[in-house]
Amino acid sequence: MSEMLTDLLQNIYTRISTLGKSIKSLQMSIDNLNKTFGEKVGNLVTSMNSMMDNVEKEGDTQKLLLEQIGDETVNEILKLQEKIGLKDLEELSVKLSKIVETSEEALKPEVVDLLLNEVLEGVKSLKEGPIVEGSKVNGDDILDKVSSAIPKGNNPKKGKDSKKGKDPKKGKDLKDLGPPPGAK
Repeated sequence: MSEMLTDLLQNIYTRISTLGKSIKSLQMSIDNLNKTFGEKVGNLVTSMNSMMDNVEKEGDTQKLLLEQIGDETVNEILKLQEKIGLKDLEELSVKLSKIVETSEEALKPEVVDLLLNEVLEGVKSLKEGPIVEGSKVNGDDILDKVSSAIPKGNNPKKGKDSKKGKDPKKGKDLKDLGPPPGAK
């Protein structure tokens, strides 16, 4: 019996030592697995950081590229506008609106009344002077009468063309036009 016990103890001891070796081998495998896992995770983190850097660099590159494309597009649109005359059209529109404003200013009731009053005073002064049928009408006399009837302070044009007898629009001497209609 003692031999059986010794064999049994030796058998248990062998199993325990085999189990210890297996546990030690398992521990080494787990350590190796942890080490490999740590290396793989480190490599993955490094790869992800590298990819993020690449994405940021590519993003900056694409941003610059898109900005350049946008700038070139704007320049091309401006060139196209110049070629088809949109700028000129805009300038024309601005000039036309200025003309409209000026026309509206000139057609205000106060300005029209002032001009009509001047014309009526000129006509009245012509009626006051006797015009005999059959007599020659002198253009200088008519101009002098009209000029004297128009108040001097309300003369809107005071340039070189506003001389007596000159039409400021055409610059021609009114004397050269001949006698007024109806005069013989």
